[in-house]
Amino acid sequence: MAADAKYFPYAVLGARRILDVSAPIDGFILHIGAGTDDLAIAGRLLGAGVRIVDVSDLMKGFDFDPGHLSVATYIRLVADKLAVFEPYDRLVYVDSDVIFNRSITDLTDVELNAPLLAAHDEQNYFDPNYRKSLEMGPGSSHFNAGILVLNMPVIRAEGLLARARELALRRVPNLDQGALNIAFAGRWQTMHPLWNLQTNHSSQIPFDRAFARHFSFGKPWWPRPEGVELAALAIYRNLAKDTPWLDRFSRPLWKRGLRKRLLRNFDGLSGIILNKEKYRRRFRFNVERTTAIFAAHAEQGMMAASYPEVLMGVVKAPK
Repeated sequence: MAADAKYFPYAVLGARRILDVSAPIDGFILHIGAGTDDLAIAGRLLGAGVRIVDVSDLMKGFDFDPGHLSVATYIRLVADKLAVFEPYDRLVYVDSDVIFNRSITDLTDVELNAPLLAAHDEQNYFDPNYRKSLEMGPGSSHFNAGILVLNMPVIRAEGLLARARELALRRVPNLDQGALNIAFAGRWQTMHPLWNLQTNHSSQIPFDRAFARHFSFGKPWWPRPEGVELAALAIYRNLAKDTPWLDRFSRPLWKRGLRKRLLRNFDGLSGIILNKEKYRRRFRFNVERTTAIFAAHAEQGMMAASYPEVLMGVVKAPK
């Protein structure tokens, strides 16, 4: 995991959850500027199960531009330059806003047929312009970079992360995720979607079915935790008990994003009135059908499919 000082507590809680539900595995949190008090709490919660590594000096050597975010979002791009990872052939990167319900070793044990294992970014397929903005080829798939399994011997040999850093330094759109998608285009294998089950505000697979829930839209610690289930909030409260972070997960129920979820029910009408292809695609989206399609691809060890939005049924096949 990787985090700046702001997100470090959530990385610690996420890592503690992985330790609680997983078989033994070497864990690391790479951070920039975590405070002394938070580091002490991390040591108490994680013990020897997770090594805390300050990468501030390494990241100062790169002129990344994170915009309104933190430069910590680019830490995943330097995995091949970290001495602590040299002994490992396989790395799993996990965002700080992820909570696991299943042993992470079940993910590390997936057979890899490509440099990268990643989940389709289903929400991104609602946007018909992402291939143009990223200068990707026709039908190119797009992955979410919140949970990745990296085949390090291939990545090191082919310089794929070096290529991603080069793209990021050229300021390609969508920060590190955009750079990764361009660098690994056509080179990534489909991850079972339940390993990166993102929150949204329309049809959503329930939390209890998630192998890992990625709070990509609403965060459990936000004043309005959009799309975050009560069961997930309960887990965070239990993880954060006896820490100064506990009160961040005690939010009134009415602030859970009901208004936005209700508005999504009118996507079809909005797509017609506003002539927005994004809304029309989102209206046609069926989460159960899409999950079943990509789960089958993952179980067969398939590479990412071309024109995934066609497979999902949100757009017709190009002529």
